[in-house]
Amino acid sequence: MVYNGRMTNLFTWDDSLATGFPDVDLQHKKLIAIINDVHGAMQASQGEYAIRMAKDLKRLTDYTVYHFSEEESFMRKHDYPDFEKHRREHETFIEQVNAQIKTLSQVNPDDGYRFYRFLGTWLLNHIAKSDRDWAMFIDHS
Repeated sequence: MVYNGRMTNLFTWDDSLATGFPDVDLQHKKLIAIINDVHGAMQASQGEYAIRMAKDLKRLTDYTVYHFSEEESFMRKHDYPDFEKHRREHETFIEQVNAQIKTLSQVNPDDGYRFYRFLGTWLLNHIAKSDRDWAMFIDHS
């Protein structure tokens, strides 16, 4: 797919990202789908862009808060020793998202593209490293 003269790919789930906890993996898949919806909003006409972006960003922020809360409860329940570090990663992500959302109020493909790449890259890296760490700890405890 070409976007603003650049090739972009949608983010996709890969089984190598699986934590081994079906509910968490399902939530991760849903987050990836919502992030890809943000990409779709960027492709919308100027008239539809603001409406679709607002709707998708609301879904993204609401679902992210829900998912992080669920994940943090799960880690607390299993006494994950790096819980605070992981929770801070979640907090920092939410702060970064909120700061970047403010740049998306106008149709600016470069801002939208950067935001989309940030969302997907952060999520996939977080799942592959930080979430895998707690999943391995819980699985082996």
